[in-house]
Amino acid sequence: MSDINTSDLANLAENLENAEKSEKSMSMVSFKDLFTPDFMTTYTDFANFSELLINGKFNVNSLEEFLTILDKKFDKFIKKRTKFQSWEEMQSTAVADYLKKK
Repeated sequence: MSDINTSDLANLAENLENAEKSEKSMSMVSFKDLFTPDFMTTYTDFANFSELLINGKFNVNSLEEFLTILDKKFDKFIKKRTKFQSWEEMQSTAVADYLKKK
């Protein structure tokens, strides 16, 4: 194996390791960090994420309860009261904004 290939493999291994670390750190990001007041007032009709849930009459006290509301009704509410077409688009934008600030 040549030095170039060894160097390329070392770079690849380092990039994969960094990507894994980044992925692990993202799993620790809270809604509060993603859906900041600035994000919410820029993209939605609400000052914070709790206000969005309350206004939509989504009773959520845990992650498990939140996961149960992720359906067409929630997407319809997101489309109507935010600048997004779906919950997926909203969270993708929040993650992208968060990463830009890191």
